[in-house]
Parts: sequence; C-alpha cells; structure tokens
Amino acid sequence: MTHIALESLNIAGILLLGAGFLWKDRRAHLLRSVGWTLEGIYWFSRTSEYFSGDDQFNALGTIMALPIFCFLAYHEFNSYKWNDDYPPLRFVAGAMFIAGAGYILVQHVPAFSNFIIELVAHQSVWLANLGGYEFSVGSMGYEGVSLVGVPIMIVLECTAIQAYFIAGAFLFGCRGDPKIRGIIFLIMVPTIWVVNLFRNAMVIILVHNQGVDIFDFAHNILGKGLSVVALVLLIIVAFINVPELYEDINGLFELPWRRGPKHDYLRFVGRLYREDETA
Repeated sequence: MTHIALESLNIAGILLLGAGFLWKDRRAHLLRSVGWTLEGIYWFSRTSEYFSGDDQFNALGTIMALPIFCFLAYHEFNSYKWNDDYPPLRFVAGAMFIAGAGYILVQHVPAFSNFIIELVAHQSVWLANLGGYEFSVGSMGYEGVSLVGVPIMIVLECTAIQAYFIAGAFLFGCRGDPKIRGIIFLIMVPTIWVVNLFRNAMVIILVHNQGVDIFDFAHNILGKGLSVVALVLLIIVAFINVPELYEDINGLFELPWRRGPKHDYLRFVGRLYREDETA
C-alpha cells in the first residue's frame, strides 16, 4: 500500500470508531466493528517499517494489532447481533478515537508539532548537558530537529505525544468522577514529560559515548523499557483513584469468556479498591 492509502485507511478507521462511540444506536456496533478491522489492517501493514528500523518493540505491537483488533471487531458484531451494550467495548472505541484523532491532528499541524519537537529537544539537551557535555539543538528539518554533537534527530515520536493522548483518552473515555479524572490526568502529564526527557537524555549520552551502533539498543530497549515501567506505575495510580477505569479494562480481558448478552464482567472485580460488602 502507498503512504496515502495507509493514512486514509487509518483516518477512516478512527472516524468510524468515533462515530460508533458517539452514536447511541444499535448500528453503532457495526461502525465500530468495521473501524477496528481497518485499524488492524493499518497497523499490521506497518510491521515491516518497524522491523526495517530495528524497532522490535513497536514491530511486536503491530503484529499483535491485527488479531486483537479483529477480536474486538468480532465482539462488536456480536453486540449488534445480540442487541447488547457492553460498556468496555464502547470505552475502548472512544479511547482509540480520542488518542488517534488527537495524534493525527498534531501530526498534520506543523506549527504545533514543530513547537513541541523543538521544546523537547532543547529540554532534553539541557538535561544531558548537566553531565558536563556541550550538545546543542540544530535546525528543524522535514521530520524533526537535528542535534549538534551527536548524530541524533528528535522527531514527533520522541516527544511522548502518544502517551499524553492515550492517558487522556483512557481517563476521559471511562466513567467516574470528572474532577478526580482531571486531577489524575494533571499528575500523569508532567510525570510522563519528565520521564521522557530523562529517556531522551540517556539515549543522547549513550550514543555520544558508545557510538551510533548503540542507538537501537538505547532507544528501543532501554528507553522504551523505562517508559513502560513508568506507564505501569501511573496506570496503577489511576486504577486506585479511578476504579471505573479498572472496571472497563477488566471488562476487555473478560471478552474471551463472553458467550452471550449481559455478560457480568464485574464478577471478579472489587478486591483491589473496595471492601467486601459481605464481610
């Protein structure tokens, strides 16, 4: 597929998920089913791109996307067939729509994407220079901004913009007290920002000291490993303070056992954050 065809596939999938999320009609399940299928095809088609860039972490994610998204599409079709509204499915469709639409908009608005790329580049270099180095930020190019003193370019993916949209999508796409969700989001944003700066600074220093051959390991293994650990800790904090988010995500893991309408996905939920009412 050409780049334009792939992007069109992605945009169509995101729009269908958004329409299915907002439309309160039984047929919304069909829109979401098609949307998930298109998203699965889109992400799977990018597998070779990540493998060619020696990015095994994202390559694994794209391989898993097709079966997982098709599984969600299958359950959306079942929801239509059974005339059954399964809240976790609506939640994850809304989260995907918010995160995907937000990233697409940022990606296609150069003024905003260039601003955040340059801001992250300057702050990452400043943090790395605390170790006695003399890196600096070079000129902005088509893909991102180059650094002086190390053969690295800061691009949009280096800003952790995806993490902000995912955090916001999950928190504001679920049920629960809006005030608490807002507070948790305000905690997560600066935390993600700081962790990302440390990750970038670490990659810059390692490449400078060990050579460009270390980049793939530093960026794709160490850097993303640090991000995953931080994300897991933040998710635990969100689960404790916004139990509805935990319920919705638990409902997604219950899908393999969903055999018909009115599946009780909350039957094993409660011990992490509620007292046993039967005690």
